[in-house]
Amino acid sequence: MPGVLAIACGVLGVLGLCVVWLYHKLYPTPLPGIPYNAESARRITGDIPNMIPLIKATGETSESMFAITTRRLGTPIAQILLPGRNIVMLEDPREIEDILLRRNKEFDKAALSLDLMTPLFPHATVGQYNSPALKAQKRLWADVMGQSFLRKTSAPNIYRSTLELIDLWRLKSSTIYKNQPFSVHKDFESAALDAIWVAMVGEDAGIMAYELQKLDNRVAGKGPESDPPPPAGLFVKEQVDYIGHTIAVNANHPFPKLRQQFETYLPRYREYRRVVTTEIGRVMRQAVSRFQRADADKLAEEGGDLDTCAMDLVLRRQILDAKKAGIANPPDPSKDPRIIDEIFAMLVGGYDSTSTALAWFVKFMEMHPSIQTELRSALRAAFPDRTPQNPPTVNEIIDTDIPFLDAVCEETLRLGGPSAANLRAPVADTEILGCKIPKGTPVYMSFFVHGPTAPVDENTRSATSRAAAEKKGDGLLGPAGRDLDVLNPRRWLVKDPETGKETFNAYAIPYLVFGGGFRGCFGRKLATMQYRIDVMLLIWSFEFLPVPEEYRVMTCYEGLFRVPDKAYVNIKAL
Repeated sequence: MPGVLAIACGVLGVLGLCVVWLYHKLYPTPLPGIPYNAESARRITGDIPNMIPLIKATGETSESMFAITTRRLGTPIAQILLPGRNIVMLEDPREIEDILLRRNKEFDKAALSLDLMTPLFPHATVGQYNSPALKAQKRLWADVMGQSFLRKTSAPNIYRSTLELIDLWRLKSSTIYKNQPFSVHKDFESAALDAIWVAMVGEDAGIMAYELQKLDNRVAGKGPESDPPPPAGLFVKEQVDYIGHTIAVNANHPFPKLRQQFETYLPRYREYRRVVTTEIGRVMRQAVSRFQRADADKLAEEGGDLDTCAMDLVLRRQILDAKKAGIANPPDPSKDPRIIDEIFAMLVGGYDSTSTALAWFVKFMEMHPSIQTELRSALRAAFPDRTPQNPPTVNEIIDTDIPFLDAVCEETLRLGGPSAANLRAPVADTEILGCKIPKGTPVYMSFFVHGPTAPVDENTRSATSRAAAEKKGDGLLGPAGRDLDVLNPRRWLVKDPETGKETFNAYAIPYLVFGGGFRGCFGRKLATMQYRIDVMLLIWSFEFLPVPEEYRVMTCYEGLFRVPDKAYVNIKAL
């Protein structure tokens, strides 16, 4: 009996040690030298009790995390304590810009970020760490974001989809919603997917035309049976919505990597892969067949008729390389998962970000009628021979320098902040603002430039940050950095003291909307071109009138991007 008791006591002792080990493993262990909430270090749940109520009240995860760390502690750098994990919070625009642009070799995507992307886009660049293979894949796609290629393949389709959106709104405002506000975010989503789908794969998604025909039928008193069949773009849109929602929801899961991996076993995920592979594979096979019939000289022609979209350029070059190498039976590029995943990742990112940015834009225009009027006047002055019914062509919009238009675009993107923050991690032990950051530690960087941040000892900044400030100055300390919580496009304009002419200054203050550097937003040039065309045509075609107070709220919910709760317009067609 004593032997049994001894064994039992030994087992209980081992179990006790395991419990103590697990307890301490879960208990937050603050990184030395980085500010944190002292009370959070004394509980297993860390900062979670401070964070959850704020997220529930505001709908914004990122802003809540900064509110309970850097802003509460009055410091530009702090750490949020979570069970078994610490995240360094950085809220200083200058240092963030420096990390993204000038220290990008020191930092890579954080594991927490890739945990959300890799299971869903295993072969896309957004789901990979830095590596020679990643660099090769990015080089393969680099030219699809060249200005001349975008102008040729993307701009005309962006222009067309925006005009279809305008036609839809004209019909809505003259029939169903006379002098009444209506929600517009879904319309922006449809127009964005129409434009991006054709830019990526060269095929018309047909969503806006479908929606317009349905509304025409309702106005004419026809029933749903008279509607045209749903276009393929609608089925793709369902998959884009699913992926965006999945990423947003699982990002807040206690174990996001496991939750995303579990997602890949569900029937809904398998449906997504089937639809995406079928639809993208179909247009890829058509392109491959076309390229295989072309001779080598035609395939080698850069900027020729063969390239109608981003996918065409990539496939054509792959087939050309195989022919040059004399490969008799090259792998079928239409089955390359890297291309399929890359295209769909671009669709998800571009669709959500563009529609969200435009939803913020129309809210700002309704709330700032003087800015709206000044912008419209600048556009009319730039195109005096054009009318609301005969807008400038897409080439005229691209070629015409309109500083105030560029300033409004930049300022609404800054204040709307579709992307609130981003995760990076150092690839080796490093320092940020004098704080030691161990290799692999996730660093959550605020992309908001909305107001004054905590003071920083200049001596703690990186050498590259100090050198950049000496060369171009610190815009945040000048006129452009004042009243950052206010919409003021003129902070981006510089007046020539001799001529009085205004020019647009893209570097007036740190600009973090698209991130930056090697791991910045790949589709930045496409997004900015689309946003400028959309803003131009919307202001040209409509006056945004006041909406009822219940729609003027600036609250939002943060999913994949920060989406305003109530994006409504009350428009007057011009």
